[in-house]
Amino acid sequence: MNDDVMRIPDLVKECARYYEVDDQEAAHTLHELIKELSLEYSVRQGKVALPSHIFWVGRVDGPQQSIRTYKLFFEGLVEYLDLLSDPLSSVEKYSIRSYCESDSSAKNIPVNLIYLSRIALGEWALNAGIEPPTYILEGSSAKRAKKNEEEPTLKENELATVSRITNGLFDLIKAIDKSHSEVPLTKQDKDRLREIKRGLALLNNPPRTNFDRYSTVILLAKDAGVEMRCDPKTLRRYMRPKSNDND
Repeated sequence: MNDDVMRIPDLVKECARYYEVDDQEAAHTLHELIKELSLEYSVRQGKVALPSHIFWVGRVDGPQQSIRTYKLFFEGLVEYLDLLSDPLSSVEKYSIRSYCESDSSAKNIPVNLIYLSRIALGEWALNAGIEPPTYILEGSSAKRAKKNEEEPTLKENELATVSRITNGLFDLIKAIDKSHSEVPLTKQDKDRLREIKRGLALLNNPPRTNFDRYSTVILLAKDAGVEMRCDPKTLRRYMRPKSNDND
């Protein structure tokens, strides 16, 4: 399957993936589109058959058109999408009614053998003055390309956050070492050293299993005169606990 030619069930799944919704919601969106197209082409223009360059019967091994000539109709496609949009219905082995011109008879075609061109469908809708869903016009590749363009910015932000945390922890280590190597001269220095020791003791021996070590690190840095430049939630995200930790 590519981003243009696909089976009808795949169109529903790709549409759902594009909008990050379930298959039922995607089927409902596509059902509304086909209903609008049916109103324009079938009701107003009297064209009850679907264009063969947009919808066609393929083969079991791919989208190549069947050696027999079939006509597909709005009614069958509308009914299939309507059933698929109902979470209580089962359409796994659904067949769409068609007309086989090769032997002049009606045929039930498994929906997994019916293919379409997404691009041609979009153009067909626009020609009718109907604005199709964005996915029909752009396809999944456009969204993936946009996401890839955004990823470097996200990575840069991630690296900046990691850098701030790393530098903050490095400064905290130096501040703690300094507080232990210097003799406190004032009451303020003694209180500061006592709070630092208290914070270290809590980190070394947490008082409970769900102890918030991340808030304690932030408070410890504050007592040591170090600016961490992050909150406990951010610290938790980047300092995930080891498997043998209690948190």
